[in-house]
Amino acid sequence: MPMVRNPMFLRMLGGLALALMLSAGRVATADTGTEAARAVVDKLNGALIDVMRNAKQLGYQGRYKKLDPIVREVFQFEAVAQIALGAHWKTLNDDQKREFVKKLTELSIATYAAQFNSYAGEQFQYDSDQAVKPDRVVVRYKMVAPKETPVKFDYMVNQFDGKWEIINIVVDGISDLALKKAQYTSVIDREGFDVLMSKLTQKITDYANNENNSKS
Repeated sequence: MPMVRNPMFLRMLGGLALALMLSAGRVATADTGTEAARAVVDKLNGALIDVMRNAKQLGYQGRYKKLDPIVREVFQFEAVAQIALGAHWKTLNDDQKREFVKKLTELSIATYAAQFNSYAGEQFQYDSDQAVKPDRVVVRYKMVAPKETPVKFDYMVNQFDGKWEIINIVVDGISDLALKKAQYTSVIDREGFDVLMSKLTQKITDYANNENNSKS
């Protein structure tokens, strides 16, 4: 659902989100949970490389099935949902909130299954981590591949009830969460919550159909 296309605007959002992340607290100390936060990111990155290596054999549905439990485990989708909808979150009833979190989760899995669909020697290389609050750590990686420009991944990992979970990823300066918020709130403002849900459902369907069509 690429409703925001201006590259300068996207980079502005990404830079703003990253600045907020880094200004939120103090520099890491040894006991702030950076190792636990990094382990969460490693679990996601390891699963992504695994499905990439076996992408063609697995197909879209196979990649989705393998990534499903990992993505659900490492992300805190209720927190992501609240931030992504901003003030609109409070206007939803409980059923709508549950449905949105469910749809957001399914879309995230579908996006990974669709986009990590081939392998050319890619690897995630650890760069650094920083605790910006006692319960928030930014973990930085680069995805490297032969003859390709490295891609920077900055993961914001928060602690919820003792469990470390990802709430945002900034890829080469573009914040996924800031982009979601810009897109989703714009749709609700113009067309309403039900239309947003329909668009997210259609996007999931498109991801599955695109791979099926490419085989025909």
